[in-house]
Amino acid sequence: MERLCESMNFLEQIAAEKHLLSYPYSPHGPVGLISPNAYTVGIAGLGFQQIYRLFREAGVSVERIFFDKKGRETRSVENRTPLFRFPVIAASYTFELDILNLITMLIRGGVSPLSDERGEESPIIMVGGMAATANPPLLQRIADVVVLGEGETVVEAIAETLIRTKGQTRTKIVAAMAELPYIYAPAIHGNFFSELISSHQLESFDRYPCHSVILAPDDEFGGAFLLEMSRGCSYRCRFCVVHYMNGSARYREYDLLIDIMDRFKHDYRKVGLLGAAVADHPRVEDVAEWLVRNGKQVSTSSLRAEKITERFLDLLKAAGQHGITVAPETGSLATRKNMLKGVKDEKYFQLVEWAGKRRFPNMKLYFLLGLPGEDPMDEAEEIIQFSQSMSELFSSHGGGRMTVSVSPFVPKPTTPWAGAGIWDAKSVKKAARHIRKQLAFRGNLKVPAVNVKEARAEIVLTWAGPEITEDLIRLAQGEIPIESAFLDFDLSRISGRSFAEPASVHPS
Repeated sequence: MERLCESMNFLEQIAAEKHLLSYPYSPHGPVGLISPNAYTVGIAGLGFQQIYRLFREAGVSVERIFFDKKGRETRSVENRTPLFRFPVIAASYTFELDILNLITMLIRGGVSPLSDERGEESPIIMVGGMAATANPPLLQRIADVVVLGEGETVVEAIAETLIRTKGQTRTKIVAAMAELPYIYAPAIHGNFFSELISSHQLESFDRYPCHSVILAPDDEFGGAFLLEMSRGCSYRCRFCVVHYMNGSARYREYDLLIDIMDRFKHDYRKVGLLGAAVADHPRVEDVAEWLVRNGKQVSTSSLRAEKITERFLDLLKAAGQHGITVAPETGSLATRKNMLKGVKDEKYFQLVEWAGKRRFPNMKLYFLLGLPGEDPMDEAEEIIQFSQSMSELFSSHGGGRMTVSVSPFVPKPTTPWAGAGIWDAKSVKKAARHIRKQLAFRGNLKVPAVNVKEARAEIVLTWAGPEITEDLIRLAQGEIPIESAFLDFDLSRISGRSFAEPASVHPS
């Protein structure tokens, strides 16, 4: 009975979807499009929806597939098609830890996660997304094709190739895809070398609008219409991958944004404005004003404190946004300058005062812990003092609760800190506990637990290659306890890593 209720709830979620674009029937495909997340998370992924749209507009049919937390067979949403029945499977892989869900989905769907065990009757496995582009070697034994960089023109070329090679053998189709630019096909190219296969940054940006094409009332954004304002980032923060993988900021034209929102304005109540630095868009206030004038609600991704104006805060408040999110990253201005994010404390204090006066009920601060060359306990003290000052100022001017979110630093490929040292797990745990002890449930402060194990796993999955594939499969099958597998992982097993690590992270 419980499973029947769960199934009915899922069917009700699908029935409640609103498809904003319609496509004619296509005899080509279908491509099984995977999000290695539960439905409510996966359907809210704008990259996932963009790939769905690109395939459909290129004349290839698509069936969506999400991770089933209850362990049932992997099947599509549209026709309940088993995974092994698809000729081609495309996976959107944006967050490192999702690799375990992806492998689990393949196994449950009757598809071997190892590419060399898949025969001519097996699906072709394609993987793309930020995590795939950041670390293609991790997919070397899993994927048949890895799409590198921004996917718009690449997916178009893949769709044309699938149509052109329809009826040919699996081997020939993969070989044809391997000839496309920004494609890594391990069976053909061998070991990955970035000098051989570069990633792609879209040039004709406004030619490819990026917004929700399916609205789901129960997704993690509450059914908001998501709209990409910009891509890339002009800031060169040493820890952040966005500029170094996606280039300098490219802003979508104001008229195009308004045309999109106006076209679908009867289909949504709320718009989520997305981008690495939304407040940097030269006409973001005009976009927000249009939404307010049309009676729409607004939410934004994290904002740069020094770019927020009082007018923008007024517009966000009028549009129903309940909170402001900023990322100081550290409580120390000197450290902020060292990471090339030298926003002065005064900018944050000014912002929190403005937000408090407008009675915003929530404000969220993001911090990093275990930064290169820093002592975690010193960092913790700086975070505590800075957060307390921010919280007191916010409350004294009428603001509500402040959430302090702390994440251990993860060095990312292509960034200046790619080769930085890795923090000692015990030291970071101790510092994280100290932050929570001093801040959690004190006044209007909220401090979620710091997940050191997850951060450790992210480090491994960011840098490891095919040498850990067997371990990942065993983890996905439950043969290795996931709780400690990455925390105890011997980083010396990662061949060709470019970061330093303290000896204390090695288990004895």
